[in-house]
Amino acid sequence: MKSTNCKTFTASITIGLTRMYSEKNITELEFKKALLDAQKKIKKEYKIELSAKLSHCEILFLGQDEPSMELEFIQYPKFPQEESVLKNAIVELTKMMMLELEQNRVVIVFTDETIMLEQSDAIDPNIKL
Repeated sequence: MKSTNCKTFTASITIGLTRMYSEKNITELEFKKALLDAQKKIKKEYKIELSAKLSHCEILFLGQDEPSMELEFIQYPKFPQEESVLKNAIVELTKMMMLELEQNRVVIVFTDETIMLEQSDAIDPNIKL
C-alpha cells in the first residue's frame, strides 16, 4: 500500500441557510447548486478543483438560532496545490456563494488565520447584545 504525505492545510466556512436576516430559507438543493456553480467558476478561473465536505450545523449566538451548512476543505495529497493559491480560491468561492445565497457575513477559518468577509455592518436582529 502506498502512502502519500503533505503539509496539513484545512479551511472551514459556515454559511447560514437564511437569506440576509429574513424569513427566506435556503434549501439544501439551492445550497448545493450554489456550491457546484462556484466550484465550476473556480476551476475555470483558477484551474483548481476544490472538493468540499458538507455538514449540517447550527449557528447559535445570543438569540440567533440559524440552521447552517459547514464547508470543509483540505490539501488533498493526490493533487497538492500551493497554499496561497488554495486560500485565494477558497476566499473567491466564499464570495461567490455569499452573493448567490444573500449572506451578509461569513467567516473562513484557515489553519493559520481567520478571515471575515462582510457586505455591511448589519447584524441579525435576533442577536441581543
